[in-house]
Amino acid sequence: MWLPLFFNLLFCGLTLAVNTPETETNITGNNTTDNITTDRSPAIAWFTLKAGKICLGKKPVAEAYSVLKGLGVTHVATVQTGEEQAPNIRDSAVKNGLEWLWVPFSHPSSQSPTDDVHLHHYLHELSKMLSEGANIYLHCDGSQHRCSLLFYALCHYVGIPSNSAYNALHSFGRHAANNLSRSELTCAAELGHSAPHI
Repeated sequence: MWLPLFFNLLFCGLTLAVNTPETETNITGNNTTDNITTDRSPAIAWFTLKAGKICLGKKPVAEAYSVLKGLGVTHVATVQTGEEQAPNIRDSAVKNGLEWLWVPFSHPSSQSPTDDVHLHHYLHELSKMLSEGANIYLHCDGSQHRCSLLFYALCHYVGIPSNSAYNALHSFGRHAANNLSRSELTCAAELGHSAPHI
């Protein structure tokens, strides 16, 4: 089971880097009064892909963007619709000196050929940013459902096989992979494989 991931790590230069400095930052506003707290845990679980890194997370609260920047994030990729206040996320990211990419993706079951074309474009943009050394914080809502699917599709877009992509998804925590159905993973893999490399 781990052998395919080992070969991908060895031959493709993929690594999971967990920052182990002093603090973990609560960027979602849960369980605190200040929305930003620290404790003695890893800060961000990064997955190195190409020349950059990517991590999955929940929708950040307004006060978290400067903390994200301090943790090495250069880009925020928002997998949400306009009704989910994506423009507010853009404004907060840009105000704090972070680049922003909007991926208006509502749910994998609502795909159409037009949606696929747009998602192919977003996969290309994310891959290009990673090739240029970006450190991307990929988020959707509190469930991390859509950003997990997009990450899985991105892995396939850059040529990572399904078993290794699934293990990479698990590296972000059990909720990132365990809440996805087999049919959703299949659709995400097909999306990544069918996207043209521009």
